[in-house]
Amino acid sequence: MSFSTPKLPAVGIVANLSDEDRDTLSSYGTFHLAQVGAVLIEQGQSQGKLFFTLSGLFHARRADDGNDILLGKIESGEWVGEIDLFDPLSAVCTVAAVEPSQYWAITREDLEDFLNNYNSAGIMLMIGLATTLSQRIRGITAKLAEQADINKFRDMTVEFAE
Repeated sequence: MSFSTPKLPAVGIVANLSDEDRDTLSSYGTFHLAQVGAVLIEQGQSQGKLFFTLSGLFHARRADDGNDILLGKIESGEWVGEIDLFDPLSAVCTVAAVEPSQYWAITREDLEDFLNNYNSAGIMLMIGLATTLSQRIRGITAKLAEQADINKFRDMTVEFAE
């Protein structure tokens, strides 16, 4: 009986990598199973890893002043951990499994080794990560603008009522 080694699928930021480059990148990280409640990233802690969701569902939540805010869902084919990977001060939120999940993780050190050894594939990977970060920043900016509009309307309503 032969066992196959897990491999990253051709989706998300690795979709443009060749099969060989994806297989090589797969070997630089590790594959894991997560049960419900398993925490990948803990708010306030530095973890220095990038995670790719193979299956299942994770929630990104932030706790502030007694409020627990759902920032987003991380589904199959999505990445998380890129902020702490590049700016390892402390995680801005907690990411935990909300259903049994499979994921792949790579440390910053192993990612740097891959980038140094496979320049072309590394460039494609970094472009994918930059695209992901840009899309997330754009989404947050839109939410902040929407909240500012709501607050402005609320302030106008209060002034009118007085």
